Amino acid sequence: MKKFGTIAAAAGVVAALLLSGCTTVSPSEPGGGGDAAVDGGDQSVGITFSDLSNPVWAELVQEAESYGAEEGLSVTYVDARNDAAAQVTQIENFIQQGVSTIIICAVDANALVDVTKKAQDAGIKVVGYTQVLENYDAQYLVDAYNTGYANGEAAAAWINDNFDSDETVQWALMDLPRFPEIIDRANGIKEAIAELAPNAELVATAPALTAEDGVANAENFLQANPELKVIATIGGGGAVGGNEGVKSAGITDFDSFGLFGIDATENEIQNIINGDPQKTSISLGGGKAHGRALIDITLDLLAGEDVEKDQYMPIEVIDSSNAQDYYDEIYGG
Repeated sequence: MKKFGTIAAAAGVVAALLLSGCTTVSPSEPGGGGDAAVDGGDQSVGITFSDLSNPVWAELVQEAESYGAEEGLSVTYVDARNDAAAQVTQIENFIQQGVSTIIICAVDANALVDVTKKAQDAGIKVVGYTQVLENYDAQYLVDAYNTGYANGEAAAAWINDNFDSDETVQWALMDLPRFPEIIDRANGIKEAIAELAPNAELVATAPALTAEDGVANAENFLQANPELKVIATIGGGGAVGGNEGVKSAGITDFDSFGLFGIDATENEIQNIINGDPQKTSISLGGGKAHGRALIDITLDLLAGEDVEKDQYMPIEVIDSSNAQDYYDEIYGG
């Protein structure tokens, strides 16, 4: 597989914590009925996401809603809460309401084969996000392996800078193996570290989506492996929580511990600037940028433009050398 370091193309912003104003509704009723229901027609968009407890995705759907409104689109989003059957129902409801476009972050892409075909047969545009769909008009995807590889590459560089090559360095991984794309991301992390820091030993893994997961994992990792020196995560939720979990586990010499994340959320960047355990994060553009990208793709599809079916998010390593500039540009305003 192709491997690379940094592709400098960051754009957009992400929130580090789930925004309390997120207007999610019941998993089986898009819009929740009443005034919030989607109005069918060329200017209506329905969005269904696998789990809006993910802070990046919560930021994304809110930005899609507000940016869509600026562009004349009526956007409604719903949370499938990791229930594949509920997500099928959500999409069926969007079809019945006659929306122009359905944007989907799938719980289980295999469960959506029939209902996405039904949507397309009804003339509705289908846009996928992060999870690969079988029936779609366009998708906005993570280059999963190379994103993970960039994270593992950063972790390996830190290991090589701080430890002798003949010194065994224990590390742990926060993954999320229920998604094939996240498995690829985790594989990229593992293969980069194995290749570039062969003295590193993977001693523990645990899944993490939210900051709460990250706190618990970091504490458990360090309790079971007191010599642990590195944690790599597949997402910002685990990284933000992991940073706090390392602290609560009693680590006080932050120069001697490295945590490496993906998403470049605001809290992650602040942690890097502050000299906390987190040393780097991989920016993929961020929740707000992704929300805007999905709306732009939708607008192009509705305008009948020639849209590239598979589009990929940018990859950029954020570390102490560029974290302040990144923060000022993305979050300072």
